[in-house]
Amino acid sequence: MNTLLAWDRTVFYWINHSWANPVMDAVLPVLTDFDHWRIPVIVGLLALAVWGKGRGRVTVVMLAVAIALSDQTSAGLIKPLVGRIRPCNALEDVRLLIPRSGAFSFPSAHAANITAAAFLLSVRYPRIRLVWIGIAVLVCLSRVYVGIHYPLDVLGGAVAGLGCAAAVVGVQGLAAPRLAKWNERRKRRLDGTML
Repeated sequence: MNTLLAWDRTVFYWINHSWANPVMDAVLPVLTDFDHWRIPVIVGLLALAVWGKGRGRVTVVMLAVAIALSDQTSAGLIKPLVGRIRPCNALEDVRLLIPRSGAFSFPSAHAANITAAAFLLSVRYPRIRLVWIGIAVLVCLSRVYVGIHYPLDVLGGAVAGLGCAAAVVGVQGLAAPRLAKWNERRKRRLDGTML
């Protein structure tokens, strides 16, 4: 375990220090802060719900469930159990590019949530899966670059988010045929009563 944690610190410093450049210093703090993206995300979800037909509306519900599940699993359940201190609060010489947080570090809820969303959107809209995966990778890396998470925090969050989203996709896959049959029976009953 000590070897793994030493590796984690080494990789953290490598990303946080060795990758430093003015472009990433300007872009990654904006990318990693959800407050900058809240309105575009809400507009995108509303557009998907309004113009995405049944598939879009189901996707919005699935996203809400997957992200709520991943957020509560990572931030509400695992973080208090593990109690890992963030690198910006535990290490010296950290390049901290966003405000310091006192919350625990492992796993990264940002990584969990963005990975859950990216996985689910990749399943629902596979033609543009590389876009979703690229966004998730950038957000995950940004958490280390800005000094707020260790690499293992991000990896743990990504695994948690992936598991939560896969569970939601699995439940939807099991429920979809039953809902289709139920809708068909209901439609037949309504057609019969309207004659």
